[in-house]
Amino acid sequence: MKIILIGWIVITAIIGLIGCGERDIRLDETSAQKTAIYYLYHRALIADTFSRTLWNMPIDFRGMDSEKRLLYFIFKRDLGRAKVLQAMAIDTSKLEFAPCDSGVCDFGGMSGVIDGYYAFRIPISNLKIDSNIQFKCNLTKDSFYVSFAEVSQVRDSAITYPFENHIEISKFIHQSGAASNIGSFISMKDKDIIMKRLALKLTEGLTTKEEKAQKLLDFVSEQIAYSYEDHWYQTEITKRAHEVLIAGEADCSGKSTLYASLLDQCSIPYSLLYFDHHINVGVRGNFKNENAYTFKIKKDIYFMAETTVPLFQIGESKLQNHEILDKVLFYSRPTQSKYVYDAITNEKLVLIDHLEENE
Repeated sequence: MKIILIGWIVITAIIGLIGCGERDIRLDETSAQKTAIYYLYHRALIADTFSRTLWNMPIDFRGMDSEKRLLYFIFKRDLGRAKVLQAMAIDTSKLEFAPCDSGVCDFGGMSGVIDGYYAFRIPISNLKIDSNIQFKCNLTKDSFYVSFAEVSQVRDSAITYPFENHIEISKFIHQSGAASNIGSFISMKDKDIIMKRLALKLTEGLTTKEEKAQKLLDFVSEQIAYSYEDHWYQTEITKRAHEVLIAGEADCSGKSTLYASLLDQCSIPYSLLYFDHHINVGVRGNFKNENAYTFKIKKDIYFMAETTVPLFQIGESKLQNHEILDKVLFYSRPTQSKYVYDAITNEKLVLIDHLEENE
């Protein structure tokens, strides 16, 4: 039996989490169920954002038995069993609860303290999905909704740049290691219907690329919360742009992915700038140069747009910890090339499509 665990009630560690591809989906599962399982199982959304939004109640996804096609969930007892059954199951008789009321409970290969919770499992084909649902993105101020149909469409990997998703950096850190190639997570122009709609909404009435770039940055820096959960995972959690938007939170890599994806929709030239344990986006344009946060690639000057600092003004704002931005290690320009380059030598870095499990 193969069970993929994502914590278990009071256990917060991620154990054996792997991606879910179309090969893991059976023919008896509907299109809506395929979309649900993709995002429930997707490690970029493991903060339970998707399950809580999908059923509009605090039900948390905890794991999957990929051979038996069973999903495991938990919820607090005061939510009520009947309410959950009616919301989630096509046939309520096919939803099985853990045989424990308190203490440590072993259930289908998963184990944890169950006090105050119900744990249950359900066949994927028995999931009740409302395909007309509108997802309210978890923004800090304003409201933005995406439809289930849009979410289903953008799970297609064809919306992002077809690059290898990791960078080999062993020679730079003097030990075995790799970093995420953020360019491979960015939504290409006109491929991501959610990013396109959001970019058009945010830049409506603006005429210059500089105005648009600042307005898009304002949205990302102010409406998307900084996620320390993402930052402190032992394994980097990299979200695609619409996943950042739905979750409403991300670390510097997720915020940069969202911002670059929005810039891409508006044909605003940008670069990804990699620092030591940090990344931001450089934007080309006629900005003021009062803070000297710039980076030159050949003859092009890119002004640093810091997505993690609310109210950051491109070319103007100064940071107390500006030393973070003093040394660009690597850079890439996804609209021009798949490659990531050494910032000093301009040497191409080796790209890796998949990491070995022990990495």
